[in-house]
Amino acid sequence: TCEGRIAVWLPYRMLANFKGLLFVLALIIVFGVVIYTNSIIDNLRISSRQHLTLQVERFRVLFMQDDAGALDAYLHEMASKDFPVIFSDSSGVPISWSGLPQLDDMPTEPAKAKAIKYQQEWVKAGNLPLPFEIPEFNLTYYFYYGDSDMIQRLRLLPWIEVLLVGGLIWIGYFGFSTIRKSEERSVWVGMAKESAHQLGTPLTSLMGWVELLDDSADSEIKQEMKRDLKRLSTVADRFSKIGSKPSLKSQPLFQIVREAAGYIRRRVPQMGGKEIKVGIDIPEEIRVNANTILFGWVLENLFKNAVEAFRGEAGTVSVRAHCRNDMVYLDITDSGPGIPRRHWQDIFRPGYTTKKRGWGLGLSLSRRIIEEMHEGEIGIVESNSGSGTVFRLKLHKG
Repeated sequence: TCEGRIAVWLPYRMLANFKGLLFVLALIIVFGVVIYTNSIIDNLRISSRQHLTLQVERFRVLFMQDDAGALDAYLHEMASKDFPVIFSDSSGVPISWSGLPQLDDMPTEPAKAKAIKYQQEWVKAGNLPLPFEIPEFNLTYYFYYGDSDMIQRLRLLPWIEVLLVGGLIWIGYFGFSTIRKSEERSVWVGMAKESAHQLGTPLTSLMGWVELLDDSADSEIKQEMKRDLKRLSTVADRFSKIGSKPSLKSQPLFQIVREAAGYIRRRVPQMGGKEIKVGIDIPEEIRVNANTILFGWVLENLFKNAVEAFRGEAGTVSVRAHCRNDMVYLDITDSGPGIPRRHWQDIFRPGYTTKKRGWGLGLSLSRRIIEEMHEGEIGIVESNSGSGTVFRLKLHKG
């Protein structure tokens, strides 16, 4: 049995590792692309600064010749390497610029104000201005320069690659999850239909034999046999409904809970447990849109898990319900040892169990019944070590 549980649980542990591997791989790709792209951008900025430094020396010669036309032409030539340039005085006030056609069509003062903003942005990005000194006249000017179009495109490259890689990873994971869920659903349906089929034939035969028992048979034994047969019929009916879309009807919640609790109370001695108190606090007017057979199965699974969590000791289970808008919230609280937070989702996965016996399918089946067949929700809302667990079921009001 232990080997069987390990074999069933292993694929889901592998799935968790697969998710972690995808996440780590995505982080490695993101950091790798960002670091590599930033190194290219830094090299291009160094190249731009070296190019501009050489051009500034040539500009100094033209400046000393006092040829305004040549200076203006050369300033435009300096920006021909695809990065904008602003020539400013010692106070940072722009005198001329090139590679910024959007400033050429603006009035002088607004254009200068806009140019100053560009200067501040470039310095903030790491492009420190190049000083242009003329010792003969004790003057210092500055050349501010921005990033080229290539650098600006490279800035977007990491995010584009991250989106592409992330999209591919998401598509792969989504496809994997879809295939896994489809296979899981097929297994559930196939198992349910086969179980219902296998139970059907002996049940029909047993019912016939019970009816043929003569009147001399012990009436109490006969009654117990009928009760067990009815229970087997219910089990077969449950499995048959798992394999198809069940019909949902408005049902009184209190009655369904009371019947499930009564069944568990009768089974407590067989489960090796002591006295179990089940408190039901549900207004009788609350109705839910449910399939009685399948929903009762979910409640029995939850009650059974609570009783088994007591480990043979006495305990209490309380059931409360309230309505909010068009939904009914059913809380099932036990006084068991509790469930660690890290396992709140694990307990609903097929094959996960902490018991010495069992296959860990009860809660997985319960989630399928509630979420897929009743379009509701089921989960743990509170659980602390030594102080019990609160399961909450959310169903549509009937």
